[in-house]
Amino acid sequence: MSFTPIALIFGGGSNVGIHVARKLLKEGYHVALSSRNPDNDALRKNGLFPVSVDGTNSASIKKAFQQVRTNLGEPNIVVYNVGQHFQPPSTNDPLSVSSEDFAKSGELELGIFVSAQEALASFRSIKHSTPKVFISTGNLLPFLKEAPVLFMTLASQKATMATLMDYANRAYATEGIRFHYATLVGPDGGLPNLSPSAEVGFFNSGPAHAEAYWTLVSAETAKNWDYRFTYDGKEFESK
Repeated sequence: MSFTPIALIFGGGSNVGIHVARKLLKEGYHVALSSRNPDNDALRKNGLFPVSVDGTNSASIKKAFQQVRTNLGEPNIVVYNVGQHFQPPSTNDPLSVSSEDFAKSGELELGIFVSAQEALASFRSIKHSTPKVFISTGNLLPFLKEAPVLFMTLASQKATMATLMDYANRAYATEGIRFHYATLVGPDGGLPNLSPSAEVGFFNSGPAHAEAYWTLVSAETAKNWDYRFTYDGKEFESK
């Protein structure tokens, strides 16, 4: 009996999400691409299964998984590409973030946990020897000694994400299940160029993410949970 691999991607933006989706389609996957307001017709036209999801709502995340299970099957690849920076009114005053925005940031942290829980349930239900991989889109904020204080909420989200990926990857490795925190870095291993107008940088890094994520999916030997890659999509190697 033939097996068709299935991927569920949270965060269907024009940079990372859509490029990863296209790569997985090219590799023979059925791909569900989720966002808050997906363009259903356009996605279906391009061979993708659209899913509406609110990343701050646990019930919505669970519903997204159920939609994919019902219409495509259990996903063996889950990509979590969700995050939001809540700008404090005063750049150097992180506690000026409103309690409402801080609560929303916390809901996004819960969202990564619920997504990982649901993914684990799917992975464990698949009896085929296909790769079972959860990839989260990270950044370097959790590892910087003095990150800019205005990024407090985003840094908190990514710190939770990194912690979950580390612990889950160690806990479920014996089951052949992988969890990764994948981060684009600059040529020196530091922050990538974050200027929207940069010829090469984060805001046009979709193809690099696609190549890096496929490396994590297709690797015969599991890569490190904290996986860093450069603008060409290849693993960063410190010199």
